[in-house]
Amino acid sequence: MPVSQNRQDIIRKTIGQLINEIAAKYPNNMAIVHPDLGIRHTYSFFLSEIDRAARGLIKMGIKKGDRVALWAPNTPEWIISQMALAKIGAILVPIDPGAGSEDLRYILEQSGSSSIIMAKGLGDEMDYTSILENIIIIDEKSYPDMTSWKELMEIGDGIDIQTLAKRENKINPGDEVAIMYTSGTTGKPKGVILDHLGLVNKSVFSAYRQGLNNQDRLCLFFPLFHMFGNTCIALAGLIKGAAIIMPCDTFEPSKILSAIYKEKCTAIFGSPSMLITLIDHAEFEPERWQTVLKGAIGGAPCPMELMRNLVEDIGVSDITVAYGITEASSWITMTRPDDPLDLRVSTIGTTLECNEVKILDPITGEDLPPHNQGELCTRGFLMKGYYKMPAATASVIDKEGWFHSGDLGEMDEKGYVKITGRLKDVIVREGLEIYPTELEEIIYKLPGVSEVQIFGFPHPDKGQEVAAWIKLKEGANMSLDSVVKYAKENIDKEKEPHYYKFVTEFPITRSGKVQKFKLSEMAKKEYLG
Repeated sequence: MPVSQNRQDIIRKTIGQLINEIAAKYPNNMAIVHPDLGIRHTYSFFLSEIDRAARGLIKMGIKKGDRVALWAPNTPEWIISQMALAKIGAILVPIDPGAGSEDLRYILEQSGSSSIIMAKGLGDEMDYTSILENIIIIDEKSYPDMTSWKELMEIGDGIDIQTLAKRENKINPGDEVAIMYTSGTTGKPKGVILDHLGLVNKSVFSAYRQGLNNQDRLCLFFPLFHMFGNTCIALAGLIKGAAIIMPCDTFEPSKILSAIYKEKCTAIFGSPSMLITLIDHAEFEPERWQTVLKGAIGGAPCPMELMRNLVEDIGVSDITVAYGITEASSWITMTRPDDPLDLRVSTIGTTLECNEVKILDPITGEDLPPHNQGELCTRGFLMKGYYKMPAATASVIDKEGWFHSGDLGEMDEKGYVKITGRLKDVIVREGLEIYPTELEEIIYKLPGVSEVQIFGFPHPDKGQEVAAWIKLKEGANMSLDSVVKYAKENIDKEKEPHYYKFVTEFPITRSGKVQKFKLSEMAKKEYLG
């Protein structure tokens, strides 16, 4: 599909430039609201906090191109840090606050992070001083060998504004701004290198498609370490001058429902299962959602009943369904607010005006006509590559600049796309890609495990669920509870299997390959009936 500029033009500015402009345009608009903490930052104050943090980071010796890890739940400091790092040309490396020590160390070392900004209480058992130059802890209190958030801001007060202005002038839209890690089939996460141009334009064009403006109040409860949280919601809202409402550090339905009503949220974002959880909650009252009109659902297929409930019964009339991936700087396709209900659940919409989408035959590589299933490919504002993984990059981006998603889909004559399946053996639960090999390698480390198969099976709310079926070595003395405990300690919470079982054999082909599709069928029947 050709790129159409429509009424929204490509923006060639940095994140810092846009935040400066928005704060000057809407200084008294609310930028960040965290009801629990009593925080209400106007754009004017928000920008001053960003600049204080940015100057503090410069004083600590953080240079353009330095990688800085950010390891914390959803707090105002997360977003302030994100913007401050972008302003000084440092590269943000977000890390899941639920990451195990093995994943944490791998990401810190693979990314070459020189510094970390982290929440208190995370990873107390790990010695960071051996691999990091700077450790900034989000707390008022001081700690040995660490800089507290309060101290960082005070350090920033001692640096003149010209120093920051000079640094900002050296940052270009094409510069790297983040390395966001996504799991790989090798069992190790891959660092997706993203630039200002990609994140800015995907945010601007998706906000335009949704009809977001400076009067909106976006409810942000999706984890900020994930692109859905930090780009699709936070950045998209901020560059429009909207307010970001942060009800809780982690997903807490009661606090979210309270904030939607009390803070008069106008837009809501999440996976289908998140929204179902909110609507099914005992404290949910549809009349308290009267201000909510917009938003986006992503991460899993949206059930028709959920969309009908949101649009017709609750009144979230303009909510959209979207599809995106980290390697494409976020959203690729999105429905329109005025699309009929059936299109908002049977498709993932049409391509955003800033990128292209095509369906090709995965075998021949030829473009396919409408209503033919093939691999979904996209071009426009893609990642710069996987960090220090040129072969992995070359395997997904072809010579013409098309990213091969691994998703199977089809497109109709009007450009509406449906996802029909996946080429890769990957599980997608609530929008998070989970690679079986990665989890299997962890469980294989348990003595007594002969064979383990991690696989997904269809789930009505989550898209897929994850099961771990294990065959023990003969004579092994191991309980299922001990396996579950080990997995909880060593696998990120968002990736953990929720179903475990000991088996004596697996269904296999004549060549000895385990038939995971049969395991999926068996699990669906056993667990879901």
